[in-house]
Amino acid sequence: MIAPARFFTLCAALALASCAPAERELTVFVDITAQSGLANYEGMTHGAAWGDYDGDGLPDLYVTNHLKQAMLFRNLGGGRFADVTGQLFAPNDLGGDKHGAAWADFNNDGRPDLAQLTGAIQGVGEEPKRLFVNAGGKLVERAVELGVDNPPGRTRMPLWLDVDGDGKLDLFQGAEARFDDLTPPFLFAQQAGRFADATAKLQPASRAAPFCVLTELTGDRHPEVVCRLMGKGRPVQVFDTSVSPARTLDLLPDTAFEDIVAGDFDNDGRIDLFLARKNPGGRVALARSGDKALTAQIELSARNAAEPKAFRFNSRGTLRVTVAGQHAGELDVADVKLGQAGASPAALEFELSPEGARGLPQPPGGDRPAVLIGSTRPGQWQLEFHARPEVFGGKAKPRHVHVRIHSTEAIDDVEALGDGARDETAPQRLFMNRDGKLVEEGDKRGVNAVPVAAVNAVAGDFDNDMDLDIFILGSGDAGKTPNRLLLNDGKGKFQVVRAAGGAAGLLAGVGDSVTTADIDGDGFLDILTASGGSMGRSLGLPSDNGRYQLFRNVGNGNHWLKIDLEGTRSNRDGIGAIVRVTAGGVTQTRVQDGGVHERGQNHARLHFGLAKHTRIDKITVQWPSGVVQELRGIKANQVLRVREPE
Repeated sequence: MIAPARFFTLCAALALASCAPAERELTVFVDITAQSGLANYEGMTHGAAWGDYDGDGLPDLYVTNHLKQAMLFRNLGGGRFADVTGQLFAPNDLGGDKHGAAWADFNNDGRPDLAQLTGAIQGVGEEPKRLFVNAGGKLVERAVELGVDNPPGRTRMPLWLDVDGDGKLDLFQGAEARFDDLTPPFLFAQQAGRFADATAKLQPASRAAPFCVLTELTGDRHPEVVCRLMGKGRPVQVFDTSVSPARTLDLLPDTAFEDIVAGDFDNDGRIDLFLARKNPGGRVALARSGDKALTAQIELSARNAAEPKAFRFNSRGTLRVTVAGQHAGELDVADVKLGQAGASPAALEFELSPEGARGLPQPPGGDRPAVLIGSTRPGQWQLEFHARPEVFGGKAKPRHVHVRIHSTEAIDDVEALGDGARDETAPQRLFMNRDGKLVEEGDKRGVNAVPVAAVNAVAGDFDNDMDLDIFILGSGDAGKTPNRLLLNDGKGKFQVVRAAGGAAGLLAGVGDSVTTADIDGDGFLDILTASGGSMGRSLGLPSDNGRYQLFRNVGNGNHWLKIDLEGTRSNRDGIGAIVRVTAGGVTQTRVQDGGVHERGQNHARLHFGLAKHTRIDKITVQWPSGVVQELRGIKANQVLRVREPE
């Protein structure tokens, strides 16, 4: 008999007030998805990219939707968006295995262009990457012509940066390792209007570096690049770009993470790093999206073939069950057995009553996986998953089975059997910058007051009180968990806001990304979340009901300043610049990093909260070219364009 292990019901999974320490009661966000024009999409997502493609001052939204058609939404103002995809893109440019995307004005013509990365057809094929050049009325795909199509690249997230300081943006194509011996390039440097392989200038210590961020950690005018690595060896690499080729800096310990947030959290002028983290799910990963719904992901491999993979739950209702493999054709109706008699359903989506499936069937032999479902006693259901070593044909790669269950009555007492489940929450890491040395102070500064499985995160001054707060997107492998909002007290210590200040979010789908933009121009940062995470073991059924949710910041009486940079000797977007804003004796520091992090691009416009101050004492811009520019006596509550002196 398989022994039960209780399904984890920590605060991170169910947001129980009784679990949590004292949380601050504050409304920061309201959900405006329904009226925004973004509510109709349901399914896979793969991040979001904010950029003002039409130059009207309002950030527009591009979403890749992974294996579904990409979409571009024009910002109409007032929190409303219109789908303009068909007006700007050729139809053939919207499909494929699309991953991350990012806007930047790579050709310095004043209009943002768009890099769209793609996969490599199950890790062994070829698919060209895309570079859409903004021609005003159209976004024209020119990747082959410009030299960045990189067909064999199993690419994930782009990063625009000027790696050699020549005033022209280069393109890093974050990627995972192929399943063969090919090693496609990571970095393409711009030369005479085209791009060429320049990986030797910034070479990851792994064949898999899915994303990097740009920041400034050492106090010189040359930004650092921080990359997540995968595979054997170190999980993180920090590059010093002041030399060519870039050299590795030993600034961070070997800490696994899902996303990186760079920001000066204690306003001491040095950039700190927040690492969003989660633990992988076990053989049995379970998620709840409602009291009558349950989603499960089961990992089957030759290595764990003899170990139990099962779960059970109580419900006296009629079940609607959907069973699916990770890829089409991996599971057939004959692989599903119901009740002691072992009958198979007519389809992989079926209804099931206790009378129709009493008892459990015996595990079959052979080279096929098996899903066994039955009512072990009145009101209790059990599902078991079996796969003999022969199923895997000698391959080490695991296979995943997904199950979604809806009942006409409540589902409760959910248990993973054996030791198949794992707690997916993990300690978040906050590394404070002490003169170029990064010191971990996460627990000390309150970021772990409530456990969370963090898959994505952003920083922003959401209450405009002159310090950076942190917003965390929560999720397990099988389904979404509530988001977290951590408010900064001004000294780099954080307090959890109850229900994420109004943006705890739906529990539909699997957590994917969170991005920020001031969508309505009121000076307060808004939040977009995506929950169709569809990579790794979440590809398929769990992401089918993913959504976009748009949360408008309700604001308060605090003032603000937003800055757009215009480089002349530096790249037009000023990517790599360091901007300091001083008001009321407090200096805030931002790095123009292009807004890029894992799976997402925040709107790159720099945002500063000013509390009650109506005038800025001083603005200092350290341009990538080395020029240092100062402005004084600037009024609050405006978008300020700062042009680099020629």
